[in-house]
Amino acid sequence: MNVRVGDTVEMLYHMSNRGKVIKIYYVPVKAGNGGSGPFSKAMRIIFESTLDGKTYDLKAQELRVVRE
Repeated sequence: MNVRVGDTVEMLYHMSNRGKVIKIYYVPVKAGNGGSGPFSKAMRIIFESTLDGKTYDLKAQELRVVRE
């Protein structure tokens, strides 16, 4: 996902809930995969909603970037 701080994103399953990205960070993936090595890190995005003013912390795969 090509997203930067300040971009507008919206939730995939609640598209009226959109807002500005405040922070992007990565967390390690915790899964047992045997001996094939470590997984890449998962991207998380914190954004402030214009719908209700709350701050949401979601996985990047649950959001999409709004290009207007």
